[in-house]
Amino acid sequence: MDDPATLPLTPVAHNREPKPDPGRPGALTLAQLGWRLLAGGVVLFALLIGLWLWTSWISVRHANAQRSLLTASLLAVNAETIFQRVQDDLMHLGDTLGETARDHPEQAVALLKTFQARHAWLGGASVWAPDGELLAGTLMRSQGAQPNVLRDTLYASYREDFQLALRTRGISVGRPQEGRLLGQWFIPLRYVVRAADGRPLYVLQTSILLNRQQELWRGLPLKAGTAVGLLRTDGWLISRYPDTIANPQIYRARARGALMDALAASGNASSGFYFGKTVDGQQRDGAWARLGSLPVVAFLSLPHSEVVAEWWRQVRGPLLGLCTVLVVLLVAWITLIRGFVTRMVGLRKQMNHRRAEELSSSGVAEIDALLRQLVRSREQIRHLARNRERALLEAAQAGTYTRTAHDGVLVAVDASFARMLGRPARRLIGREWDELFNTAGGVPIGEAKALDSGRRLVWTRGPNGETIWLSLAEHAEITREGHKILHGLAIDVSERENLLRAVERQSQRLHTLWQMAAGSGTGDHDGGDSIERMLAQGRDALGLQAAIICLRLGDDCFMAYAQDIHGRFEQGQTLAPNHPLCACENHENGALWIADASRHPGLAEAAGIGCVIRLPLTLSHQTMGCLLLLGDVPQGDDFDPVDRQYAELLAAWFARVLHDRSQRDTLLSQAYTDGLTGLLNRRAAQLRMDEALQQMRRGGPSFSVALCDLDHFKQVNDEYGHAAGDSVLRQMASTLRQGVPRNGWVARWGGEEFLIMMPGFDTATAAAAMDVLRQRVSQRAFLVSERSLHITLSIGIGTLQGPQDEIVRVLTEADDSLYEAKGQGRNRVIAMR
Repeated sequence: MDDPATLPLTPVAHNREPKPDPGRPGALTLAQLGWRLLAGGVVLFALLIGLWLWTSWISVRHANAQRSLLTASLLAVNAETIFQRVQDDLMHLGDTLGETARDHPEQAVALLKTFQARHAWLGGASVWAPDGELLAGTLMRSQGAQPNVLRDTLYASYREDFQLALRTRGISVGRPQEGRLLGQWFIPLRYVVRAADGRPLYVLQTSILLNRQQELWRGLPLKAGTAVGLLRTDGWLISRYPDTIANPQIYRARARGALMDALAASGNASSGFYFGKTVDGQQRDGAWARLGSLPVVAFLSLPHSEVVAEWWRQVRGPLLGLCTVLVVLLVAWITLIRGFVTRMVGLRKQMNHRRAEELSSSGVAEIDALLRQLVRSREQIRHLARNRERALLEAAQAGTYTRTAHDGVLVAVDASFARMLGRPARRLIGREWDELFNTAGGVPIGEAKALDSGRRLVWTRGPNGETIWLSLAEHAEITREGHKILHGLAIDVSERENLLRAVERQSQRLHTLWQMAAGSGTGDHDGGDSIERMLAQGRDALGLQAAIICLRLGDDCFMAYAQDIHGRFEQGQTLAPNHPLCACENHENGALWIADASRHPGLAEAAGIGCVIRLPLTLSHQTMGCLLLLGDVPQGDDFDPVDRQYAELLAAWFARVLHDRSQRDTLLSQAYTDGLTGLLNRRAAQLRMDEALQQMRRGGPSFSVALCDLDHFKQVNDEYGHAAGDSVLRQMASTLRQGVPRNGWVARWGGEEFLIMMPGFDTATAAAAMDVLRQRVSQRAFLVSERSLHITLSIGIGTLQGPQDEIVRVLTEADDSLYEAKGQGRNRVIAMR
C-alpha cells in the first residue's frame, strides 16, 4: 500500500487505466530477481570467505611472529648470561696472571691449565701478546716457534677478530674458526688485559666448541624446520642450529639476506621481525633480539612453508565445510525457485479468467489462500481506491491544512491536524508557518528535511515539551483571484522518528566506543590516556556527571581514574570502607543499579548524587575493582535497558585494558629487574641512560655516572661460599639504594659491579656525593654466616659533556676511572676529568 504522505490531494479519475511508459525499464521477474539475489549471495559469501581467510592468515602469522620474538629474547638473555660469565672468569684470570704471562710463561701455563680444569665446557685457554704472538696456552706447541695470528698466513682469518678484540672493552666474541690446535670448529672469546693507562698488556683467549654450543639449542622444544642461532651485527654468523660444522660455508663469509636487512633498518631497536630469504637461501619468517652488552643478536626462524601449512591446517576443515554448505544451498535454491516460478506463472495466467474457487493449487496452502483472497478482494480494492484519501485519513493519524504560498499563513486546518499539535484550531488559523515551527534550544525545529519521495519532514515541540514529527505532502492551487495556496496532508510519525533517533544515538555511542577501543589497542602504549578519554566519553554518552575507576587498596577504595565535571572526586583520592559508594549492598554478582539515590539513606546524604551505577571489573574470574558512574538527577524507577547494556560494555572494556596493563607491567618488571638484588639490570640501565641522553638533547639536565666495584669480593666467595657472596650483594644493593643522591638511581651492572646515575651532577659534585657513599659503605658491617665483614668500594666517575656526547664514552670514562681507583689501592673515588 502507498505511503499516505505521497498521495495527491486531487480527485482521482474513474475507470482510467495507466498507460505504459516506453522509456521506463520494466520490473524484474521473479526468476530474474531470484538469480540476482543468488548471484549477490554468492559474491557476498565469497567476500566473507576471503576476508576470513585473510584474517586467519594475519592471525597465524602474527602469533608465529610473537612466539618467535619471545623465544629469540630468551635465547638472547641466555647467551648474554653465558658470555657475561666467561667475561667475569677471564677478568678474574687476568687479575691472577698479573705480569707473569710474559715474564714467566711456565707459571702462566699452569694457571691456564687450572682455569681449563675448572671450565671443562670451554675449549682451553691461551695468552697472546698484542703483536699476535702466542705467549702461553694449554694447547701450545712444546717446541719450535709459536704461531703469530698477525703474521702467519695460516691464521689470516683470525686477524680481523684479533684486531677487533684489541679495540674492545670487555669480552669480544669472534666468528667460528677451524682450530689449528683444537682440531675442530670453535667460537673464540677474547678479553684484553690492560695497564692502568689503558694500554693492552696481553689478550686472554678461550673458546666454546661449536658442537658443544649447538647442544644448547638441541634441547629446546622446537618445531621441525626451525633454525636458531647467534649473529654478529657486522654480518658474521656465530652459531646456527640445526646446521653443524658439516656445512662450514655459512661461517666463512658475511651473512646476507632478510635478517641483515632487518638489522640495518632497525636503528637502535632491541628486537624485531624479518621475512624473506636467509643465509641458507630459504624463504623464512623469524624474529631477532639483541644481546644487551654485545654487538650480537639471537635469532629464530621458521620456513615460510611451515607457516603456510599451519594456516592451512586451521582453515582447511571449516573451509571445506562452508563450501559443502554453499553447494547444497545453491542446489536447493535453484530447485525451489524454478518450481516456484513455474507454478506462479501458471496461476497468474488463470487469475484473469477464473473465479477464486476454480484456481488450481500451487502446492503451498498459504499461497493458495492468498491468491483466492486477492481474487475475492479485486473489486473491493477497486472500490476503495476511488475513496482512498478518506480511507487513509480515517485509518492513519493524519490531518489536512491549507496555507498561503507567499507568506505561509495558515488559512484552514482540520480537527485532526490541531489534535496532533495539541492546540485548538482557532489558535492555529492566521499564524505563520515559520512562527508555528520555531527554534527551540538552538536547534532549527521548523527546518524541513527533503526526502527521496518528494515529501517533507518537519518537527516542533508539543505543549508538554515533547517532539512532534510530521510527514507532509502538498500540492499547489491557483484561486480565482489569482492567489497561490498550498493544500497539505500531515501524518504524525513521531513514534517512528523518535525511535529512529534513539537507535541512531545508541549506534553512535557504540561506534565511538569501538573507535576508541580499537585505537587504544595499537597506538596508546600505556593505556592511561585512552582510559581517561573512554571515561569521559561514557560519562557524556550516558548523560551523567562523574565516571570513576576504583581499585582495591587494602580495605580502602583507590580512585585510579576519575572524570568528574564538578570536581568532587579526583584521581588518587581514597574512599574509606564505610563510604556510601563503597558500602552499598551488592546486587547481581557485584553490580549495583540505583536509579533514585534518594531511596537509599546513605547515598541521599552524599550531596549531589542522584543515581549510581557500580559494575565490577572482572576478567578470567579475577575482580580488579569497579566502575562507578554517578549522576546528579534521578533516572526514575530504573535505568533504560540500552543505557545498562552500554555501561556493561564500558566495564568489560576497562576490565580488559586494566588486565592487559597488569600483565604487561609484570613482564616488564621481570625483564628489567635483577633477580638477586631487585635493582635495575644492565639492559634496563642502558635504556634509562639512553632516555636521559635524549632528554638532555631536548633541553634537559646533564648527568654523571659512577661505576662501583666491591673490593676483594672474590675472597668472600672463596672463603664463605657463593651464598654468602649473594647475601653481601643484596645488602650492598640496599645500602646503595638508600644512599643514592636525589633523583638518582642504582642498577646492578654485572657481577659485583653497580652503576649509579646522578642527573644534574657535574664531575666534582658527583665525586663528592660518591665519596660520602663510599665512607658510608666502609663503615657498615655486612653480616655473613653470623660474622661481621667490612666491605669497601672502588668508584670511577664519568660525566656527559654535552648533547653531542655519547653514553659509550661516558661509560668508558667511568670504567677507566674505576681501573685507576683499583690501581691506586682501592677504597677510593677517582674522576679522571
